[in-house]
Amino acid sequence: MRRSLSWIGIASTAIALVGCTASATTESDPQTSSTRVPRHVDESTRPQVAFDPCLDIPDEALLEAGYDPGSEENADFPAGSYTFLGCSYDSTDDLYGMNALSGNITWAEEQEKSKDHATQIEINGRRALLKFNPEVRNACDLSMETAYGMFGLTRSIFPDYAGSAPEPEWCAGLEDTARIFERYIPKEG
Repeated sequence: MRRSLSWIGIASTAIALVGCTASATTESDPQTSSTRVPRHVDESTRPQVAFDPCLDIPDEALLEAGYDPGSEENADFPAGSYTFLGCSYDSTDDLYGMNALSGNITWAEEQEKSKDHATQIEINGRRALLKFNPEVRNACDLSMETAYGMFGLTRSIFPDYAGSAPEPEWCAGLEDTARIFERYIPKEG
């Protein structure tokens, strides 16, 4: 049974969950930028979202990070002034749920939104934020800067016991997951 997963910190508005309908093809070379039209394009002058987690994170990378590709659910947030393309996944051990979002808000907007609970880090040489809010139990977020805006991960722990997991476990391993996925994000455009 799939557990409910909340969108914490990456998109502050509600996200509509719909079934995956991806029909576009992707290239297998993680450094090759695709010219495919994004699944959603907003009405702003912001850049188009160039990396689609549902289409551009290969099954091998999900498995390497410990997530079940078969659990994928589409979780996009198309809006008038910005776009988030996203997917959610369950870990292969069913202890974690993760949302991967790619959006065209600016890096400055992401930093401002997260300033009260973020630590600046680097992921494979890319600017990133590790976002830990002790008021949001069993969860941790990580955002990376991209050429079009940002890519973020929100992970929730599903402890197999009553109560919250110990705080050090909330973010444990999330940077490793980000390092795996970052290899597939285009460096430009």
